Amino acid sequence: MATNQSIFRNIWLADDDEDDHLVFEDAINEVLPGVTLIHFFNGEVVLQQLEKERPDILFLDINMPLMDGTSCLKLIREKPQFHRLPIIVYSVSRQPLDITSSYGFGATLYLIKPPSHEKLIMNLKMLLELDWNNPQSI
Repeated sequence: MATNQSIFRNIWLADDDEDDHLVFEDAINEVLPGVTLIHFFNGEVVLQQLEKERPDILFLDINMPLMDGTSCLKLIREKPQFHRLPIIVYSVSRQPLDITSSYGFGATLYLIKPPSHEKLIMNLKMLLELDWNNPQSI
């Protein structure tokens, strides 16, 4: 495990699917034991919570009720204090339009939800080993 993974102690996941949340929670706890994972069911709640605190990294699903991930991403990136917040769009969508629009609205990365728990663990390990102290290199 890379030493820069320790910068991620407070991780947020915005995803309305409870099963996806449980799978993600198991995987993140295997990759980063002891991390705090906070779960949100829609973008509105994420925006409200960002007024009070800030995560070290945010995983944001596209398809959620009330406020989808794309709208939430756009609103977060409009605020200068969140320009450097790592935001990973975490979606089942492989549609090029979803991917390009996510990057266009300021996603740091786009992660397609993998088909297995093992692949999710592998993807999270690779993602968290990136040089997050130099976001332009990602």
